[in-house]
Amino acid sequence: MRVIDSSNEIWHTQIYNVKYPLLREGAYVRIRGCTLYNFANKGYVRTFGFRPQSNILTLPYPSKLAQDMMFDEFSAKNEFEVK
Repeated sequence: MRVIDSSNEIWHTQIYNVKYPLLREGAYVRIRGCTLYNFANKGYVRTFGFRPQSNILTLPYPSKLAQDMMFDEFSAKNEFEVK
């Protein structure tokens, strides 16, 4: 899964489809309880993992939190793929 944070940096992670079956491309999510511990030590760049107690909250677009996260997704995706 690719995640774009509030500073328009793209991060990568692996998720379990069984635990998070409702995640779709383009969804606004809030992730709680992730870690960089095993990934930063092994030289991975902008990669994070999940703890057993991690949560992913999918936000519907009309919500206030999703509106605060608005950005130009198309240009961010193109910029990432050019690098």
